[in-house]
Amino acid sequence: MEHPTSASPSAASGSGGPLLPPAPGRTASTSGPDSMGVPALPGKIAGMTLPELRDDYHHRIFDAYLPFWEKGGYDSKLGGFITELYDDGTVQTDEKYIWYQGRGLWVYSFLYNSFGNDSRYLEIARKTREFMVERMYRGDGLWQQMVFSDGRSKDRSDQGSAEDIYGPMFAAAGLVEYYRASGDAQSLELALTSIRTSVERYDNPNYGGVRIRDEAGRAGRSQGHSFMLVWTLTQLLPLHDDPALAGVLKEHVDHIMNDFWNPDYGITNETLYHDYTRIPSLAGQFTPGHSIETLWMVMHEALRTGNRRLFDECKFRIRRFVEMAWDYVFEGMGDTGYHVFASADTPAGPVLDIKTMWSECEILVAAMLTLEYTGEVWALEWYERARAFTLRTMTTPCGVWRQAVDRLGNDRQRTGISIYRKDNFHQVRYQMYNLLSLDRIIGNGGHATPFPG
Repeated sequence: MEHPTSASPSAASGSGGPLLPPAPGRTASTSGPDSMGVPALPGKIAGMTLPELRDDYHHRIFDAYLPFWEKGGYDSKLGGFITELYDDGTVQTDEKYIWYQGRGLWVYSFLYNSFGNDSRYLEIARKTREFMVERMYRGDGLWQQMVFSDGRSKDRSDQGSAEDIYGPMFAAAGLVEYYRASGDAQSLELALTSIRTSVERYDNPNYGGVRIRDEAGRAGRSQGHSFMLVWTLTQLLPLHDDPALAGVLKEHVDHIMNDFWNPDYGITNETLYHDYTRIPSLAGQFTPGHSIETLWMVMHEALRTGNRRLFDECKFRIRRFVEMAWDYVFEGMGDTGYHVFASADTPAGPVLDIKTMWSECEILVAAMLTLEYTGEVWALEWYERARAFTLRTMTTPCGVWRQAVDRLGNDRQRTGISIYRKDNFHQVRYQMYNLLSLDRIIGNGGHATPFPG
């Protein structure tokens, strides 16, 4: 299989024909429309029938992943999540970080909302929410970055509110999902305040949360900030009508699809100047993992609004990014960086010596979502390849997967992140999303889910 190394306009727009042919024994008719006009999906995915694959995900979530957090990662006494853990679940470092509180609140609220309204999950969400609000909220939409497990501030240089808006936005996302679960009006108001404050801070020309590496003192824009706003607001607006925030959502979808997108090379630049113009020194670089994660979030918004054209443009770009960044020798996606041009320090193409668990999960979300709504063969192909690589290299006996591996599948430590960090979000988010997709496909009699509208 050839590795695409250049971007043609037709390929970047999705109009240039297939980039990845079907595997032997599979033809386009596998996903072609049946007599009802709705694509019929294959009877097996990843070597399993649809019910078997659904049951596999159910087992991985409820029998392997969630029980790990009951061993110490979830603080059953005070609420909240500790994520520096040994493989047996005992605590290695006593700290609670706002990202992982907001993420944990989202996960357990989503479990309650999506899988039978189990009161155990709502109770974990409630106690996590109480810990966050009582011990980490600083008022005016700002949140303490990190505390000890009992809520005391950590004596660290990064204590207090970080310059970037990720912490407040993860807190907001968790509070939105908790509001959906509980109807708690105060949680909704806290979420709204956190989002509005984050937007105000981010739009300030002196915003310090995105610093451009080669431009001292200049503020920037991050694709990751836009995707946090899109992901959170797509979940908020069906619950709470807010025209101003609907405008923010529309604005950031536009930034993702038109400003961060670089048509010259068919890539998405991760960082722009604060006015959303291109940074010349970074124009030939992109981050495949973040870019794919961003696009499936926009696909969720396309589903919410019934915008098929937007959905299709996202899927074309996702396919392109996976095919550009894939390691065709050892499998897995080089997800942390891609360079269109070689330099004295980096070769052209993907950075392949580190492959992160979270980014591989983003492929699995995007490919399953595409498969569910289109039945297209390429999505099945990449879903199966990404799943096989992830299960082969990332799984562990404790149920929470490894953070990253090198090309040969050996452990690789991520820069600035403890080897004891356990992920309480990306792995289970992908698995829950995939499980719900499979439930819908099975409910459709093995056919693709009709596109809304």
